[in-house]
Amino acid sequence: MLVRPDSPPAADVVELALKVLAAEGLRGQAAHAALEAMARERGLPVKRCAELIVAAVDGRVN
Repeated sequence: MLVRPDSPPAADVVELALKVLAAEGLRGQAAHAALEAMARERGLPVKRCAELIVAAVDGRVN
């Protein structure tokens, strides 16, 4: 059985979040800018914001 770690490395989680944003139609610089803006609006580091996006898509957030 494949075991998935609870917390992927920072670069991986950001890449996953960017893939989620790409699925929503944002690609490249637009996706990066959206992620950075979302983090800034919430007062969070970009990595933490990316973690929340990935967790929400993964069904781990209410």
